[in-house]
Amino acid sequence: MFDRKAMKKMITEKGYKQKIIAERAQISERQLSLILSGKRKCDVEEYVRICTALEVPIQTFIIEGCMISKTA
Repeated sequence: MFDRKAMKKMITEKGYKQKIIAERAQISERQLSLILSGKRKCDVEEYVRICTALEVPIQTFIIEGCMISKTA
């Protein structure tokens, strides 16, 4: 499980548009929007690509004590 709110906040604070992060993460803007709103699950591969697009370590948004599963 990861902190969607923190991820969304970072996108805003860095001045990025969700469209740019989605393109860099190779997912649709709609998918990213649904992930950030909690309406869609984010798998591990998508999570890693989003972190890479944001240029942050993958542990940045991990909620302490939680582990990522294949369908996190």
